[in-house]
Amino acid sequence: MAKRYSVFSRKHKHIPLTKTDYVKSGGKWKPINVEHDVISDEQAGWILGSAGLPFERSHRLEKKDRYGHSHPYDTFSSISPDGSQKTQWSVDYATGDRNYSKLVRKSYYDRMRRKKKGGRR
Repeated sequence: MAKRYSVFSRKHKHIPLTKTDYVKSGGKWKPINVEHDVISDEQAGWILGSAGLPFERSHRLEKKDRYGHSHPYDTFSSISPDGSQKTQWSVDYATGDRNYSKLVRKSYYDRMRRKKKGGRR
């Protein structure tokens, strides 16, 4: 039987992540690849850690959505050693909070519906 987690566990907080790869073209950063994924709150902490990536020239932590959440950072960008490529990870905490509250409400309504039907199965 699969292990069950409480709906209030941090493992159920689904936070959207956008990873964008850039290449330098004529002094400007041009996006070449955009990937979307959903991660947990714990994984977001790993991505937005203060340690950089191995063999990078520089990295930067920013807070782009200033009023959308209470976390210190939501964007991490890293530049390659030769300065021609950049990768940026953006975490959308506001949408993650909305997804989490929707999951909590759904769990509550499902429990009430089961209770009304008559017991657990």
